[in-house]
Amino acid sequence: MNIAIVSSMPGNVMNLYRALKRVDQDLKVELLEGPAQKPYDVIFLPGVGHFEEAMRRLRENKMEKFLLNQVEKSFIVGICLGMQILFEESEESISAGPVRGLGFLRGSVTKLKADVLPHVGWNQVRFLDDRFKDLDGKHFYFVHSYRVVCDESLIVATCEYEEEFPAMVLKNGVMGIQFHPEKSHLAGKILLKRVLECASSRR
Repeated sequence: MNIAIVSSMPGNVMNLYRALKRVDQDLKVELLEGPAQKPYDVIFLPGVGHFEEAMRRLRENKMEKFLLNQVEKSFIVGICLGMQILFEESEESISAGPVRGLGFLRGSVTKLKADVLPHVGWNQVRFLDDRFKDLDGKHFYFVHSYRVVCDESLIVATCEYEEEFPAMVLKNGVMGIQFHPEKSHLAGKILLKRVLECASSRR
C-alpha cells in the first residue's frame, strides 16, 4: 500500500508518520510537499492552526489542484483541521465572509459553542459504524475550536463538548477525523489500522 502524507501545511506530520509505521512497519509512507505524478492508495491530510492559512498554503504549493485530481483515485483522510478543509467553507476567516474549502464533502465549519475554547484533551467518541464498533466509547485526543456541520448520513462517530459534533465522517473515498489518532495511543493505533482497512476495501 502506497501512502502519502501532505506536509505543505502546518500539521503533526512526523507524529502521523511514526504512528502509521507502528501500525505496519512495511507500509510505504512518503511526505508530500508538492504535487506528485505517481498514484497513492491513501493520502493523509493532517492539519493544525487556521483554516484560511491552511487553504492558502495548499494553493501556494499547488496541492489544492493535485488533491482535486486525486479525490477519485485515492482514499483521502483529513485529520483535525485537515478534516475541516474537506468541506465547502468555514467561518474561520481573517477576512470578511466565509473561506472556501476543498469541497469534497457537503457542509460547513463553524465555531464550537463551548464557553472554554479550544477543546483540548481526551474525550469519549461514540462510533455509529460497525467497522469501528470495538472502539465505541474509547477516548481520543482533541485540539480544536471549530466543528463541522453536515448531513447525518456522513457521520461515522460523534463526540460531546457542551454540544454534540461530528468526530469522524466518511463518504465514498473521503474520510475526516476531528481528533488526533496519532496522539491517541492504542485506540489511535487501532483506528488507523481500521482506516487503512477501509482504504483497502475500495481497491
